[in-house]
Amino acid sequence: KSLDLLKTNYVDSINESEIILSGIKGLLNPLDPYTKLLMEQSKESYDILKTGKYGGIGVQIGLRRDTLTVLSIYENSPAYSEGLNVGDNIMMVDSTSTEGLSLKESSALIKGDIDSIVTLHVYRSSSKEKINFEFTRSNIAIEHVPYWGVNKEKIGYIRVTRFSKNSGKDFKTALKDLNQKGLKSLIIDLRSNSGGLLSSA
Repeated sequence: KSLDLLKTNYVDSINESEIILSGIKGLLNPLDPYTKLLMEQSKESYDILKTGKYGGIGVQIGLRRDTLTVLSIYENSPAYSEGLNVGDNIMMVDSTSTEGLSLKESSALIKGDIDSIVTLHVYRSSSKEKINFEFTRSNIAIEHVPYWGVNKEKIGYIRVTRFSKNSGKDFKTALKDLNQKGLKSLIIDLRSNSGGLLSSA
């Protein structure tokens, strides 16, 4: 009703979507800082956490000397199968140059719908080659419990980088493995963990 009154009586035309969005944000303002409206990229990030998977090629990327660079490659991923190497510089994604793009912007270009095609234009400094790779995006499972182990004193270590759908299950797998190796005490490494799903935590 308030929106109808505003539309009828306001001196100028109004952008209904903008007004509704502002109203929702205002409604959430008095609450705790963790209650957020998820839209567009923030919703996509939440969906990835919720499912533990995303459509991509299976690489971890980073900026090295302002150049988009492959830092690691997941086994059994399209990137692994097609021969992309750690250290490769990604110069273009499809027809878009990565120069000047943030890591987030570049990552959004590489991710996409499962079974869709993405082309990376790569410079391989080790052989001074320019290579084009065409990938079919697949369902990439995220590993947020990337490492665990136990030393000779039977002190165990489990690294948890984020709390996504699979983190709890993977943690249990790690703990079971360490218990079988005679675990006596445990270090859980949560450094730089950016949070995630409360249910998983």
